[in-house]
Amino acid sequence: MTSDITPAARPRRPLLARLGLVRTRAALTTVGAALLLLVGSANGLLLVWQSSVQHRITHTLSVNRILMQVLADLLDSETGQRGYLLTGDPAFLVPYTAGLARVAAELPLLEAELRSAASQENRIAALKPAIARKFAELDRTLALDRAGDREGALALVRAGEGKAEMDGIRRIIEAIRAEEDALLLGYQRHDHRIETMVGIGSIVSVGIMALLAVLALREAARRAALSRFLPAELAPLLERGGSLAQGGGLRFGERRHAAIAFVDMRGSTAIAERADPETVAILMTGFRRCVAQAARETGGVIDKFMGDGALVVFGVPEARANAAASALAFAGRLETLVARWNADSAQAPVRIGIGVHCGEVFVGVVGDDDRLEFTVLGDAVNVAARLEQATKTFGTTILVSQAALDAARASGTEWHEVSRSALRGRQEAFPIYGRAA
Repeated sequence: MTSDITPAARPRRPLLARLGLVRTRAALTTVGAALLLLVGSANGLLLVWQSSVQHRITHTLSVNRILMQVLADLLDSETGQRGYLLTGDPAFLVPYTAGLARVAAELPLLEAELRSAASQENRIAALKPAIARKFAELDRTLALDRAGDREGALALVRAGEGKAEMDGIRRIIEAIRAEEDALLLGYQRHDHRIETMVGIGSIVSVGIMALLAVLALREAARRAALSRFLPAELAPLLERGGSLAQGGGLRFGERRHAAIAFVDMRGSTAIAERADPETVAILMTGFRRCVAQAARETGGVIDKFMGDGALVVFGVPEARANAAASALAFAGRLETLVARWNADSAQAPVRIGIGVHCGEVFVGVVGDDDRLEFTVLGDAVNVAARLEQATKTFGTTILVSQAALDAARASGTEWHEVSRSALRGRQEAFPIYGRAA
């Protein structure tokens, strides 16, 4: 018995070509995933770089802020000194004293910020003594005033020593700022380029993800389409070039020791004659659901549904040592499911027959580019079919062969011999077994 692709159900492309397309799309998916990982890693590195650049921008802005604060505090101190000398009002000494304290606190911060830049360290080394000289000049004038020589203090201010020191301090601060501004401009350009590259990377990532999504949807659709023509369990194996797809040409497969289960629903012809089509459809759907569930739970591959019957194979697509045991488990599970279905149904009870045998078969896919079919061929298939037919004669649900029991290592107490007569179409005696009561 084989599963067939009817002419009306043929795909538009040859099925082998469709398999090739699926493999090509699988390769594209792998390449796309690799590219997505690469772009994502590049974006991650760019973001780390951007974080570093932004830290440097923050550092440069901090340096400029401290420089401006130092200069402002110096000017406040100088203004306070001048105001006190001109008016004698002690209130002017407040900004002088506060400016002096703030500058003393800010210079170590500035020095720490610029410690890693050699050129800036040299400027800081020049700025610190210049500020010290400036404050020394302010202190001398205030000392003269406290000694009662205000005119001498004013004369010292007019001499311009303090102005010269202040101009020198401004030049050093401006040099430090100029270098920091140049660095800031470069960092900002880097940040802009990084943002642009991250944006491009994000767009590329979205594009790749969209492509992968499309490929995934198409692959899923093609796999679903492939499963319409071949058993669903075989589709992944064929896509990746499994053992059933080896050999090339128009025919490929292999000999395999497998277990076969034939299933038939009794009396379906009579039911179809007296029931309306909708009732028949519901009946067939329920029957097939029971077969599919039992096969799924026991590892069977449904080769084909044949109207009111089914052919289920065990040990395919991968060889399995417990194929015969799985086939016996399938038969028992299906019998239970059908009994449960009957108990829940308002219609007449459904009866089934199951024949189980195991042996060497040819299993594979045959055909040409326009037509492929999954095939299980061999004497073991014919014997399983004869066993299923014999269930009608012996009035039992399940009949199995000696070979199936031996391969499954089934207990002799679970099964009893029903007959040793030759099966229909055969000459030799053939022991068959049913479940023990």
